[in-house]
Amino acid sequence: MNILVAEDNQFTATQYERILKKYGHNVVITKDGAECLDEYRKQSKKSEFESIDANPFDVVVLDQSMPKKSGSEVATQILSAKPTQKIIFASAYALTANEESRKLEDRVEYLQKPFSLNSFVQKIQG
Repeated sequence: MNILVAEDNQFTATQYERILKKYGHNVVITKDGAECLDEYRKQSKKSEFESIDANPFDVVVLDQSMPKKSGSEVATQILSAKPTQKIIFASAYALTANEESRKLEDRVEYLQKPFSLNSFVQKIQG
């Protein structure tokens, strides 16, 4: 699978990358919401040559609380462009914190921190 991860905690991002690569996945790590959107858009342009409907990543993993753009902001922008994109929030923060994130509840999956790396992989592959 091709997986895009947005995680501002370097230690956590490294753990995600290691476990996902161990299971044979291609992983792109970004450090904040703005960088995540930039990478998503860049890869979207590449995937449009294959199919206009294709999502550039099999899964996008977002932290809710990040610098520059929150996970909710990133998810809203991605889903407005690619409504079928699978998005998983891996966060200690509930999605009901604000109106924007409440609108996402039925469109994304959620994994409450702390969680085991095994449950993280199962959620992504599931």
